[in-house]
Amino acid sequence: MCPRNAWLLGALALLSSACKTTPLDVVYSLDGEAMADAGPDADADATAGGGSAASGGAAGGGAAGGGAAGNGSVEAGPCAFVGVGRYALRSPATGRCLGQGAPTTVFGSPGFLLDFSTECRLLTHTWQLTAGATPNVFSILNLSSGYALDVQMAAIWDGTPVITFGDTGFDNQRFEVRARDAYASELRPQHHPQSCVSAAANSAQIKACDPTDSTQAWFLQRSDCL
Repeated sequence: MCPRNAWLLGALALLSSACKTTPLDVVYSLDGEAMADAGPDADADATAGGGSAASGGAAGGGAAGGGAAGNGSVEAGPCAFVGVGRYALRSPATGRCLGQGAPTTVFGSPGFLLDFSTECRLLTHTWQLTAGATPNVFSILNLSSGYALDVQMAAIWDGTPVITFGDTGFDNQRFEVRARDAYASELRPQHHPQSCVSAAANSAQIKACDPTDSTQAWFLQRSDCL
C-alpha cells in the first residue's frame, strides 16, 4: 500500500473514533434562528392536545421511556438540541412528565402546584422555554396557564416547593439548564444556583445539587419529537 493511502485510512479511522462521543456543548445549543417555531399549524396541534408544536432547538432527552411519549428513542438533528421552544420535562426517577396541577395561593395571589402525568402531551404538562440574557438560562412557562415555573417565595432551603406563579421576572423563575450527560439536565434556579429542581412524590422541590441524585435529572423532550 502506498504511503498516501495509508495516511488517508489512518485519518478516517481517527475521525470514526472521534464521532463516537458527542461534546455537551454541541448537544446544548441555542440556535433559535436556525430552529424557528413551526408556526400556526403547530400551535393548533398543541391546543388540540397533540403537543406537536415545533420549537427553536431541543434538548436531548428521548432516552426516557414510558408514558405516552412514543418509544423513547433519541433522534438525531433538532431533537438533540436545547433552546427556545416547547418541551416535556420527564423525570427518569418517575418515568413521568412534570406539569401543572391543583390551584394554590401564595399570600393571596394565585398559583398552581405541580404534579406528574404519564401523558406528556397535555397542555398542563407542556412548557415553553424562553431565553434570557445569560446563555442556557431560561424562564419556563406552562403552556396551559402561562404561569412561570417558580421556587416558592424565592426560598433557598432544601424541600422548598416548586410551583407555577405569575411571571415576575425574578431569579427564582429563571433556571439554568445544565447538562449532566448527553441526555439528562439539571434545572438550577438562579436565585440560588447551588440548588437543583428535584422530583418529590407527586410534585417537585429544590435540594442541594448532587450529581448522584437521580431525582434531580430531567429529560427535556421537545414536544414535536414525542
